[in-house]
Amino acid sequence: MRAGTRLTGWATLLVGYATVLLAVLPYGVVPYGELPPKRHLLWMLGATGFCALCWILASLLVRARRRAALRRKALRKRHQPWPEPRRSRALSWVLGLGIALTSAAALNQAVGPDGTEGRWLAELNRAGGRTHQLTVSKVVGGTQTPGAAGRDVEEFSSTIVVTVPFDSGPRQMTVGGVRTEGELEQGRSIELLYAPSRPDLGVRPAADDLSSTVGRIVVRPVIWLLALVAGLSTAVAMHRREAGVARARRFEPWVHLPAAAVLAGGAALSVPLLTGFPDTTTGWGLAAGAAAGPWLALAWVVRTS
Repeated sequence: MRAGTRLTGWATLLVGYATVLLAVLPYGVVPYGELPPKRHLLWMLGATGFCALCWILASLLVRARRRAALRRKALRKRHQPWPEPRRSRALSWVLGLGIALTSAAALNQAVGPDGTEGRWLAELNRAGGRTHQLTVSKVVGGTQTPGAAGRDVEEFSSTIVVTVPFDSGPRQMTVGGVRTEGELEQGRSIELLYAPSRPDLGVRPAADDLSSTVGRIVVRPVIWLLALVAGLSTAVAMHRREAGVARARRFEPWVHLPAAAVLAGGAALSVPLLTGFPDTTTGWGLAAGAAAGPWLALAWVVRTS
């Protein structure tokens, strides 16, 4: 039965690591990997939870057999202490890094398009939309962007009319908020984003969303740098307390069940980020709650084991 707990325990860790890896794959490796719905991550979360449940059940069986064996020894007046749990140097490093990487993966889900803009981009991706070069048929109006003069740049926000070659036939579409350096003129080529098969989605400027760009270039590297530092620190601390880590491997309901509930709650908080597009504040709040789950579970195990 001990082999069963080891097998299910390591399966939980390995599937959990695979889930974290899928959560941070670059956009394009998994189809629509960056935009919800992220069904592959939902399946992996479910698989991790299933493996954890199997470990709990196997551990309960081992615990019941251990207690029965101790009762038999007591009746025979033969006291033999139960063998100490096996130590594993690898486990300290796997757990320490895994806790930090799981938190980083949760925070990573809040980076990117959100709200109405995110939902539109997801629909556009599923419809095969991309950036196209179109010619300006007419400039309806334009104003200089506030603050552009202070940067010595003539940046204008214009409303234009373009002829879009949809699959169902060309249509004239009005597009607002087109930002360019210099004032737009009729006949100029401009990049616009649309799906040829979905005229109902409309046309929007193809300029990069600043928050998404900053997220990819700044926020994500910072998240993973902090996760690496926190993970190595936690792993070193666990390695120095290897005996405590070994004791924590032995399942105790008052220790591991509350910790499992905290982890499940954190995973539940991440589900809205995997299935939809909450607004920025809500999304980061959910991500922060999900990221805190592994650390709270660790704190509970350390305090009670």
